[in-house]
Amino acid sequence: MIPGNKDTRDGIIFSLPFLVIYLAFMIYPLLSGLYISFFKWDILSSASFLGLDNYRTLFSDEKFYSSLWHTLEFVLMTTPTLLIVGFLMALAITGSSPWKGIMENVFFFPYIFSMTVVSTLWAWLMQKDWGIFNQVLINIGQNPISWLTNEHLAMWSVALTTLWWTAGFNMVLFGAGIKQIPKEIYESAAIDGASYVQSVRHITIPLVSSTTVLCLILQIIASFNVFGQVYVMTGGGPHGTTRVLVQYIYETGFKFFKMGYSAAMSYILFLIILVVSILQYTLLGRKENV
Repeated sequence: MIPGNKDTRDGIIFSLPFLVIYLAFMIYPLLSGLYISFFKWDILSSASFLGLDNYRTLFSDEKFYSSLWHTLEFVLMTTPTLLIVGFLMALAITGSSPWKGIMENVFFFPYIFSMTVVSTLWAWLMQKDWGIFNQVLINIGQNPISWLTNEHLAMWSVALTTLWWTAGFNMVLFGAGIKQIPKEIYESAAIDGASYVQSVRHITIPLVSSTTVLCLILQIIASFNVFGQVYVMTGGGPHGTTRVLVQYIYETGFKFFKMGYSAAMSYILFLIILVVSILQYTLLGRKENV
């Protein structure tokens, strides 16, 4: 028997368990959802074929547009702050401070908690009557703030929670990128009289540009999929001002049992994320070819 054939056979055998699970739990649901999006189906009765009607309805649905806008609003709120804070954290843990080990653990610690735990904790902290944040304001003579029930503050409150929860992930990525930069470059810059700020601006930031692009695209994708913290903290309120697209998809499918329409919206979101993913590979490819 030819050794190459045996290697191929062994590779296929070892890959089969993963392939079976991947096909059953990823590819089949993906294709099944696309199929359902062309039907009117409420789970209890038989499905009736609608063709592209669900997609036509979607583009005239005001709630779809408002939910998509709230999602974009969340993306714009969280993406820049998470990148900047994650990068600053990475600078702190890769510097010369004797506390950098402790800082790394403290910064990453929130990320180990589940979304439900974090959202419940921050909803408790932000309660108007007895939340810790408002208790501090009352003690310094200020009026309590309706963090989660004010139309102008609710989404910012969710964004703040997300920042505390996930900034540590970007810190790890930026930290890994910074550690790959040769120390000799910084030493040469120091000999030439460059300050720390100048070294960060002219050495660190340019040399972690690929990591920045990666963090940017990953963060955008994650923010487009926001659901849990909004659902736990505000439930989409007040008056629907924090209802994001994934929540609207969930409510349409599992509260109103419009499974076909819900699937159609899911695939529009999928297309948005697909475009962002293609952008990610394009930008990273250009960076590698420079």
